[in-house]
Amino acid sequence: MRLESRDAPLPASAWLADEPGPVSGWVANVDAIAHVVHAGGLRVPVLVDGPAASSNSYVAGARSAWLDYALDELIDGRRPARFAALPLRATLGGMLRAAGFHRCAWFDNPLFSTQLPAPGLAGAVPALEAWAAASAPGRLRLWRNVCGAVDGGLSETLVRQGWQMLPARQVYLCDPDDSSLWKRNHVRRDQKLMKDPEVSWVTHEALRESDLPALRRCFRAVFIDKHSAWNPDFTAAFFERQRLHGPLEFVALRWNGALVGVLGLYAQAGWLTTPLIGYDTTAPASLGLYRRLMARLLFEARERGLRLHYSSGAGEFKRNRGGEPVLEYTAADARGLAPGQRHAFAVVARGLRSAAPAILQRFG
Repeated sequence: MRLESRDAPLPASAWLADEPGPVSGWVANVDAIAHVVHAGGLRVPVLVDGPAASSNSYVAGARSAWLDYALDELIDGRRPARFAALPLRATLGGMLRAAGFHRCAWFDNPLFSTQLPAPGLAGAVPALEAWAAASAPGRLRLWRNVCGAVDGGLSETLVRQGWQMLPARQVYLCDPDDSSLWKRNHVRRDQKLMKDPEVSWVTHEALRESDLPALRRCFRAVFIDKHSAWNPDFTAAFFERQRLHGPLEFVALRWNGALVGVLGLYAQAGWLTTPLIGYDTTAPASLGLYRRLMARLLFEARERGLRLHYSSGAGEFKRNRGGEPVLEYTAADARGLAPGQRHAFAVVARGLRSAAPAILQRFG
């Protein structure tokens, strides 16, 4: 299976059910019901939070996205800081709850860290709003991964429709067609490392069901164990679903007979990104597994004629490899909330718009 830049919308039905159903079978730390809504000729995944949403991964958790993940990154395992942050966590958590952040409907959310909007998605906004009003009333509506440089007019449409833009992440965008990019020392060294035969590449087609536990361990070693439990915890069933149906295309690394790295490629609307990457953190650092994987991502973008969405994190690493920093937003529509919640939301939204950009640009 080889993904190309495609004009068709995200095939959400490939792994999100046509009928409403829980998503915990795909992402263990998300309590939500998935719906696939037909709107504007597209099939758009919409998630409706369940009662345990306060513990959701940030891909479908408003509290974790703006509070818990950020605090954990700042604390970084330091016990005194953890205890000092408890009052702040409780206060800000109460504010988010008062503002309706504990009961949300997430539009166009396939549970990926980075969603690439399908072409024409802006035209589906009124139909999605109507669906939410009828099927998920009284909830804060959220739309992740809104970025004017990527979304094909979606952000402008949402603003016209009355949505508010809340700063969410600093992401890095790259144009692999820029010839000067390939002359950079970091890129040249990485591409040489990528071709080093000491570690071999395994294509999606060559992977078998028996390989998937190793790929999942690689992902969890980096994103859950090394970074944060607020990252999506993709299940074994998720990996098998992607192997059989996509939309992710796996590329793996093999060393000394064992699978030691995984890259999940996702292409849409002229862009390539990776919602899933991981490697064996016990392998020798001299193998440069992360560098190999990121070099392959850049290589694949150029080979397929796609622009590259590096997603967030590892800012210096990505800037050295052509990533241009851009603020990404989560769009929010609070008009369906009760009056008291709308007032609390306005306070939280002002705080995020005031403080978040500087924080994201400094630590992104």
